[in-house]
Amino acid sequence: MRTSSLLKWMIRMFLRLYHRVEVIGIEKFPREGAALIVGNHISYIDPFYIGSMLPRHVHFMAKAEAWRFQITKFFLDIFQAFPVNREKADIQAIRTALRYLQEQKCVGLFPEGGIREDIAPLQEVKQGAAFLSLKGNVPVVPIYLSGSEKALPVGDIWIKPSKIRIMVGDLILVPEAGTFRERQEYLSKQILQALQDLRKSVEQMD
Repeated sequence: MRTSSLLKWMIRMFLRLYHRVEVIGIEKFPREGAALIVGNHISYIDPFYIGSMLPRHVHFMAKAEAWRFQITKFFLDIFQAFPVNREKADIQAIRTALRYLQEQKCVGLFPEGGIREDIAPLQEVKQGAAFLSLKGNVPVVPIYLSGSEKALPVGDIWIKPSKIRIMVGDLILVPEAGTFRERQEYLSKQILQALQDLRKSVEQMD
């Protein structure tokens, strides 16, 4: 078993035993072909938890600062994540993402642009996710995660036994009509709406 596969299995077992994880809508996740995974971001553990519960490997785009710390660098490298400089248009990160998509792999990112408090409503997503979907001509898979902000709040180092829910939304296909900018803006609105709808669905389960 590869190191990444072993680590993914260990995190999955940890999630099931320690967090009583519940994954809803996993049957909607595409089993083959390129796909762009977009999710809400409320804790540093989000990419590892989301990635571990999905049936395929996901190459997450993570902020470059995360590689400064040995523990996060260790996990990010094993999960084959890649860095993005959020202070500018990072051409190298875009090329890396598109290369993975061209290889029919899954790429993951958090379109809100950073970690936010879960109590704050989803109001805006960056244009990068829609741009990659259009450039790569790949569908978007929206995913909403709840509980990780309680399991590992920003600033804490110990993971608490919070209930974790991961909900997979319906596939968002690439729009065909309109200019590139029009399609990008339309797709961004669809992504935002999908994440908002998933949040409402998860909240109704509490």
